[in-house]
Amino acid sequence: MKKIFAVMVLFFACNTSASAQDTKQKDPNVLAKNELIALKKVVELENDLANAINSLLLYKHETVLKSPEMKEEMAATIDGKLKGTFTPEIYSKIKKNKVLYNDLLY
Repeated sequence: MKKIFAVMVLFFACNTSASAQDTKQKDPNVLAKNELIALKKVVELENDLANAINSLLLYKHETVLKSPEMKEEMAATIDGKLKGTFTPEIYSKIKKNKVLYNDLLY
């Protein structure tokens, strides 16, 4: 009986731990912050601009989480905002980094 109880406790503990990790991965705040950190590694950003981009990325993740069908529309919006925000040289630098660019859009 003790062994069965111990196995049940272990099973539920592992199950709870796995679902907590899933929640962290889908948290819009965490995703937006990670993308902003990756962007800062490529491009130097002032605090005001970094806050604005973080808000934009947060909005993107919240919208896509609620409505996954809007993913392509949000990608086009993000691309336009990046193009309008940065100089052509900085925008092309971001666009050349395919992994970062795709992370920012999707």
